[in-house]
Amino acid sequence: MRFLKLQKSIKSNLFTIEDVVKYFPKDNPITLRTQLFRLTKTKLIHRIKRGLYCFNPQKIDELELANILYLPSYVSCETALNYYGIIPDIPQAITSVTTVTSKKIQTIFGVYHYLKINPKLFFGFNIVKTKEGYLKIAKKEKALLDFFYLRKINNIADLRLNLKDFSLPLCKNYAKNFPGWVKRIKL
Repeated sequence: MRFLKLQKSIKSNLFTIEDVVKYFPKDNPITLRTQLFRLTKTKLIHRIKRGLYCFNPQKIDELELANILYLPSYVSCETALNYYGIIPDIPQAITSVTTVTSKKIQTIFGVYHYLKINPKLFFGFNIVKTKEGYLKIAKKEKALLDFFYLRKINNIADLRLNLKDFSLPLCKNYAKNFPGWVKRIKL
């Protein structure tokens, strides 16, 4: 496998070892791994984590990457609230929710936190088209509820929330699935 053939075969900026094996089925997978390692040493490709690579780090969408680093997950809490302009603070890390173990992943693109949520609360997200692919991000109302639930917030008096264009009926509908203390938070 040569770099130019790899670049021509794989159209997206992000790719996995499985993608490479799929496009080069006649090559030995161990040899492909070795070649990918060598390509990272020459900086023709960049390793994000084991088995995940990119051609151009400047073209990485950090939020889209959050969905790929740890599955299943969707961007939520402070990150989604800032994305929608509900909170003015810029988060230090990208926060997502997942149904599997909570995890912290540090990459060259930043820190990614994955917070475990009950599988019955894994809903209420949109799939948004990006330049390179797709982004799973919580709807405004669900991001706020996830934030309250996972950060154990029961008093919003000190929070600087911009709830313009916020659907209170949808929020109340989503809140039915959360514990009682979350339902009782007054917006």
